[in-house]
Amino acid sequence: MASLQKRPAGRPRSAQIDSAVLEATGRLLIERGYTAMSIEMVARRAGVGKAAIYRRWRSKEELVVALLSQVAARVEPVPDLGDTRAELLRLVSEAIEQLTRTPTGGIIQGLASELPRNPKLSRLVRERVISLRRSEVGSVLERGVARGDLRTDTDAEIAHELLIGPAYFHLLLGGRRLDRKFAERIVDAFLRGASVD
Repeated sequence: MASLQKRPAGRPRSAQIDSAVLEATGRLLIERGYTAMSIEMVARRAGVGKAAIYRRWRSKEELVVALLSQVAARVEPVPDLGDTRAELLRLVSEAIEQLTRTPTGGIIQGLASELPRNPKLSRLVRERVISLRRSEVGSVLERGVARGDLRTDTDAEIAHELLIGPAYFHLLLGGRRLDRKFAERIVDAFLRGASVD
């Protein structure tokens, strides 16, 4: 008698549904902002049922963090260029590029008003998204310290805010063109304080 094969529990997760839901989430964040966006809207836009979303993500916060994590994962590590200024400039320029030439900037703008009043979402964004960029800043700084270009007491957390923060500030408040020249000003200002004399 032939042995019966066990069927796996539940249906396999569909990458196509995941992609459609995350794309719909991004578009709705840009168009309506976090507060006005709902799971029902995402389901309609993605062409799926609400149950398909809740099987994957337990809340709107988790859905948004999944989207941001996907965006953050696309950021390429800065290679060892043998030049600390060049690496910092690459880091800042790529952050600016992501904010201005991809949907990321609009997504951040759609979330901006919610983060200060939503501790859960704010914590998830810090843990799963910002920590990735901070880790990349840390790697660049470690190489700069090892080369003798940067002070050994350079604080990676503060460096992250000094290097990446201005791009977010001007994205949200406007008034300055985010381009390579601005990236150079940020890096040079940082190096005036962090470089070894």
